[in-house]
Amino acid sequence: MLDSSTHLLEQPVLLAGHSRTVSDLNQDLVTFERVTTPIDAINKCIRDIEQASLAAVGQSLPSRDDISLEALQEQLTSAVQEIGHLIDPISTAARGEAAQLGHKVTQLASYFEPLIVASVGLASKLTDHQQQMNILDQTKTLSESALQMLYAAKEGGGNPKAAHTHDAIAEAAQLMKEAVDDIMVTLNEAASEGGMVGGMVESIAEAIGRLDEGTPPEPDGSFVDYQTTMVKFSKAIAITAQEMMTKSVTCPEELGGLASQVTVDYSQLAHQGRLAASTAEPEEVGTDLPYHVPTHSF
Repeated sequence: MLDSSTHLLEQPVLLAGHSRTVSDLNQDLVTFERVTTPIDAINKCIRDIEQASLAAVGQSLPSRDDISLEALQEQLTSAVQEIGHLIDPISTAARGEAAQLGHKVTQLASYFEPLIVASVGLASKLTDHQQQMNILDQTKTLSESALQMLYAAKEGGGNPKAAHTHDAIAEAAQLMKEAVDDIMVTLNEAASEGGMVGGMVESIAEAIGRLDEGTPPEPDGSFVDYQTTMVKFSKAIAITAQEMMTKSVTCPEELGGLASQVTVDYSQLAHQGRLAASTAEPEEVGTDLPYHVPTHSF
């Protein structure tokens, strides 16, 4: 009789354990489905950019006549920037926020169709064949790095206990950031060469505006890490600015590339400033820190 009672008492505990297991499995399934659809979408975008590249190689890429070069450049810049802003949130969600992961990757995937449309359109209006191939190749690289990121995120599933996946997620995030930087440099150089500096000014203004946003990105490192990176970018900007002063006299044709580098570095500086502010102690230091980013220099 005692054994029977003990068995009955154990059943709720076992059922509770099974319920948690089923709940975990259901959550994994939902996360899997939410990540798989964006993966399919980005795979399609990669196929589209490959077709455009083949057409460009054969010099048969049809030019878009319904929109200006400047408008396409702005659309492409906007899509790349939005993708760049989602890298850290997805990396964080993939390592420990399963509830956020599906939404973030769906949001990321939504920018890739506009990215491809703008990239192919821009390439179709460029007269220099090498510039055409550069923009298409860099767009493909960004798409492929995003695909790698989503596969890594899918493997991590937002599970903080899946530590074996975290290095792959961090590596994929870094590759995406490098791909974003590369295509932004190309776009900013093209804008500068064409006299369209407005895009670079807007990029810097947007970076400054993000300093005032209430919710910072989820930090992965310590205050010292971000402070060190801020110093690195600040020094890089100062060196480039000095070089621009020299080149304005000796080699003015190189100013476009240098201005582009300042734009990219400043965006990174502002981003690191927000992360540093969110990890600073005491709280007052964190509140004041963003305003030490040199907004007056531009």
